[in-house]
Amino acid sequence: MPEKVPGPDLQSQSSQSRKRKQESPSPFDPSSYQTQSTIPQLFSATPRTYTRSPTPHSHQDPPKSKRSRSNSTEFLGGALSKDTAKTLTPLTEATMLNFGSSAKIIDLTNSPPAPGKSAKGKERENARPPPFQPHAGTRKLQVKNLRKPTKGDPDAYFNTTWTSLSSALTAIFNGERISASLEELYRGTENICRAERAGPLFEKLKARMNEYVGGPLKEGIIEKAGRSEEETVKAIEAAWTKWGRQLGMIRSIFLYLDRSYLLPSSSLQSIEATGLALFRKHIASDSVLEPKFLRGIFTLFEQDRQNQGQIINIILLLSCIRLVSSLGLYTQNFEPRFITVSRAYFSRLAEYESTSSSLTHYLAECTTQLTSESSRCDRFHLDLTTKRSLIAVIEDEMVRKRLPILTDRTSVGALLISRDFTPLATLYSLLDRVTPAGEAIRPAWETHITTFGASIVTDDVRIEDMVPRLLEFKHALDTMYAIPFKRDDTLGYTLRESFAAFINARRPGQQSSNNSKPAEMIAKFVDLLLRTGTKGLPASTTKEMVDLVAAAGDDDAQLAFQLEQVLDLFRFIHGKDVFEAFYKKDLARRLLMGRSASADAERMMLAKLKTECGSGFTHNLEGMFKDVDLSREAVTSFKTSKASNLPGNVDLFVNVLSASAWPTYPEIAVNIPAGLARYLDAFQEFYVTKHSGRKLAWRHGLAHCVLKASFAKGNKELALSAFQAVVLLLFNDPTTPTLSFSDLLTASGLPADQLTRTLQSMACGKHRVLAKLPKSKDVNPTDRFSVNTGFTDPKFRVKINQIQLKETKEEVKETHERVTQDRQYETQAAIIRIMKGRKTVRHAELVGLTIEQTRNRGVLDVGDIKKNIERLIDKEYMERVEDNTYVYVA
Repeated sequence: MPEKVPGPDLQSQSSQSRKRKQESPSPFDPSSYQTQSTIPQLFSATPRTYTRSPTPHSHQDPPKSKRSRSNSTEFLGGALSKDTAKTLTPLTEATMLNFGSSAKIIDLTNSPPAPGKSAKGKERENARPPPFQPHAGTRKLQVKNLRKPTKGDPDAYFNTTWTSLSSALTAIFNGERISASLEELYRGTENICRAERAGPLFEKLKARMNEYVGGPLKEGIIEKAGRSEEETVKAIEAAWTKWGRQLGMIRSIFLYLDRSYLLPSSSLQSIEATGLALFRKHIASDSVLEPKFLRGIFTLFEQDRQNQGQIINIILLLSCIRLVSSLGLYTQNFEPRFITVSRAYFSRLAEYESTSSSLTHYLAECTTQLTSESSRCDRFHLDLTTKRSLIAVIEDEMVRKRLPILTDRTSVGALLISRDFTPLATLYSLLDRVTPAGEAIRPAWETHITTFGASIVTDDVRIEDMVPRLLEFKHALDTMYAIPFKRDDTLGYTLRESFAAFINARRPGQQSSNNSKPAEMIAKFVDLLLRTGTKGLPASTTKEMVDLVAAAGDDDAQLAFQLEQVLDLFRFIHGKDVFEAFYKKDLARRLLMGRSASADAERMMLAKLKTECGSGFTHNLEGMFKDVDLSREAVTSFKTSKASNLPGNVDLFVNVLSASAWPTYPEIAVNIPAGLARYLDAFQEFYVTKHSGRKLAWRHGLAHCVLKASFAKGNKELALSAFQAVVLLLFNDPTTPTLSFSDLLTASGLPADQLTRTLQSMACGKHRVLAKLPKSKDVNPTDRFSVNTGFTDPKFRVKINQIQLKETKEEVKETHERVTQDRQYETQAAIIRIMKGRKTVRHAELVGLTIEQTRNRGVLDVGDIKKNIERLIDKEYMERVEDNTYVYVA
């Protein structure tokens, strides 16, 4: 389509141009220079010629407009000559695009005649435009400037305007008031830029700025700086603030230059960037001022780190950080030096704090420095890279380089003993920043567990409190492992290994009974719990453990919780055969004497042991419960039979025990009273008749009974052992109110040691139903005894048979010897199994395999294994050949 010529728009623009020409004075008119607010175009435009060649084959008519038709004569601009008028067709909207074959130049600068209305003019307006003539030829249309060219000198205007701008800059630099109008200055800058003189203007502006920054501004800083670094910082910061205000005023005046000329250019800097570059060049990067300035900033930081920073210094620091960031000196100049200075500071601080204070204080100082330095970076708007670098410096100087101090076994051990969780948690978190914390703490953790635990196990003075102290120690270790040490896998493994090491440690030169003491005491503590229930915790137990047990719930839940805690210790025991022996003996005593606090608790403990050690470990224990149930049925059958129809007021109960399931008890001779002996014989005859092929052997040392006694101050029921009852019944003969030790020895038939123990429990114990002459704490063969007629007690039933519940040293020794003997047999059986399977085994391999097979029953000494190997060689089960090798020959 042919391009349209916008006739009406050109006419409208011409009218507006003429109006501006009439209203606006010349910019070079002195009378109008000081008052005009709008300065027109300075230079006349060169006349432009537009040639329009209509495109063939286009038949679209131009748009019609009343405004175009009415102003067509005015649009032509000026009077036409007669010759021209004759040859030209009247120009309308319809005919303005029809060009003749010859090019005519139309002068549009002359004013047209006043328009008038005539019939011919109306006909011309209403005339139908001729059809489009595509082959009429090309016409040249020359449009001249609609405004008369000005007569001013551009260089003079530039100089005059720059003089005003330079005076304004001088006033700004001197801190004085600008005399000229800011709008006038802005418009002058705009006119110069529109006149394509922006480049020289910028060069002059840059020169003035460079002269000022490198001259008066810098000299003022040097005068105020003096020798102090802090004064240098204040002087530069004050100059920076002042230059910022001045640069903002300069930019507001030269804003048009900045936006129209500098910002679009990729090779030129904006006014603000130029001002920053000049400040950086002359002041911030000066070889004398820059080092003092940075050292002053670092000094202010150090004062703030030492809690000596004032609010004025904080504001000054904030401004200085913005200064170095704005000047682009942060990354290359400020940050590397700041990190170096900070490293030196924290190195000195770490050296001083680590050598002059305790580990707890040093840990708190490290945490404080990390927290405060992170907050300081945020407060002073330091970059994130700087913050990370500072934290890394603190970690390196105060933690990584101080690892020997932080992981010192004595210092860390003191924290572990005091059980102060706060410094321990701090220690773990600090070490975890630079190294695996578990590996770093492990040596001190292991040393603490083995040392403190061994002190509990080897404390012969507080041997009775061993298990409660071990439970409390284990609970403290578990709490430290879970809370401060965040369940670190390395420390958890070390805890288990170290606890097992000290609890199974063998003391050189000690008997096997002393080396197996933890297993023995654990069995006795379980016996205490099962006899007394929730009251089983001794008085020495800490309040923390008491509260922990109380939080478990009701009595049954508390007992179950305590048993589970004890089983946690039992799992560390290697010599489980010692525990089994003592537990079996104590269980038998509880079952035979009816002293269990809860039958459910007994069976629950049995189920737990079966889960831990297997059915082979609890086979005999389950048989003991089965014998008690069968004995109850046998006694019920006896009481319902005719065999129990005997004279006397005796309520007999008999426990029939299997010799293989129960502990071995010695047979102690005693003269049973005739009235009671008839009942024993009757039950024996009844049982043997009912169970043919069985034989009963009485063990009166485990028997107990209840006797009714009459004293002067009231009747009582006395709970006694069988031996105590036999001795007391001897005083029923009124003819012999006083009996000597020898008389009692002959009448009772008891061994001397058993009689001494029995008399001591009744004449020298808490409940003295017998009186002894002479009075003393020990029983001698020359003593005489009589009934204490003045005996009294607030309870109706008095328990005097506590002697049966206590083990003597001889019984404990005998139990350990029996365990040792059984262990020898188990060792020999393990060696035979190994030899039978392998036929030929070297000595070192045989010892290792034997220890591995017997580990669950107890830790064996290599010397004991060698002795059993020699015994088996003597018995011709195996023989020794060359190269220290054994061959199975059986």
